[in-house]
Amino acid sequence: MKKSEKQEKALVKKAMRGSPKAFGDLIEAQQEYLYRMAYLYVRQEADALDVVQESILKAYKSLKTLREPEHFRTWLTKILINTAQDLLRKRKPEASLAEGPDLPAPEEMSPEERMDLHWAVAQLPEKYQDVVKLKYFDGCTIREISQATGMPEGTVSVYLRRAIGRLQILLKEEAVCERK
Repeated sequence: MKKSEKQEKALVKKAMRGSPKAFGDLIEAQQEYLYRMAYLYVRQEADALDVVQESILKAYKSLKTLREPEHFRTWLTKILINTAQDLLRKRKPEASLAEGPDLPAPEEMSPEERMDLHWAVAQLPEKYQDVVKLKYFDGCTIREISQATGMPEGTVSVYLRRAIGRLQILLKEEAVCERK
């Protein structure tokens, strides 16, 4: 275990014993990550900020339910994903990708390619969207995705393969439609 991991684990244990300062320090270290993850799901700055705020509150209230302090980030990610999905279920269905042309994606892609990619990801079933966003937009490992979603690692791998296959088909179809 690295020194920073030991320090984080110690902070988590302190927070679990009731230290608001330790919890605040943990959240401060995860702040940017939480916002990026929330934005990947809700695609609007105000909604992402709301999701982060609500997730932090839920995490603070349920901190004693965390079983393994070394999995704090994964546990927090799971809370954030559930909170974002709750918001999306409540949101009107007419909300579209056109609301956010500056969606996060690999920087080497043009804005048009990013829009196509995010459109294609949005066409996937929700279970595939989650694993794709965690793996490719946030760089999580299969193990971290498994812990965050509660799915077995084998299921995560299968979902990723199926999602990539569907994305390839969708993006090829999109390219063909644009050429016509």
